[in-house]
Amino acid sequence: MQGLARSAEQSGAAARNIESILEIERKDEEKLLLHHRALHAVGQFVGTPYFFIIQSLGVGLWIWMNIGESNWKFDEYPFPLLALLLALEAVLLTSCVLIRQNISDQAFERRNHLDLQINLLAERESTLSLDILRRLAAHMNCPIDQDAQCDELTKETPVDAIAQDLRASEEKDEEKST
Repeated sequence: MQGLARSAEQSGAAARNIESILEIERKDEEKLLLHHRALHAVGQFVGTPYFFIIQSLGVGLWIWMNIGESNWKFDEYPFPLLALLLALEAVLLTSCVLIRQNISDQAFERRNHLDLQINLLAERESTLSLDILRRLAAHMNCPIDQDAQCDELTKETPVDAIAQDLRASEEKDEEKST
């Protein structure tokens, strides 16, 4: 029974976390200006099979109307007007996709920053928990294996030093590749 209660409690915490994340994303979406939202929607639609089908049908219809025995000829082969419109469309749609990507990158950076903050907090909590456990074991006269790894894990992680080591390692890799 207790396991079921704990599972429901964890589910409630997970549901609250999911709701919090969705609320943050909704607020971020609301902050976008109307024209950004419109360009974002266009950029999202361009990457769908529906757009591909509509685009293909439109170009096919254009060519069919101008090659066949139709009375609607308005762009003779090699279709300079179609080429102009497709080039203009390519430039505009590329801009929409890049704007959408830019907005997504900003959201990704915010999530990355949040992940880093949560990871640093979890690291600090883990270190504190291990230290408390070691002190409890010592207080209760429980034998503990003393090894270097255990001692290292109970010390606070030097985040700045790790970040500097990571940057130095990345710079070495970049120098090797160039």
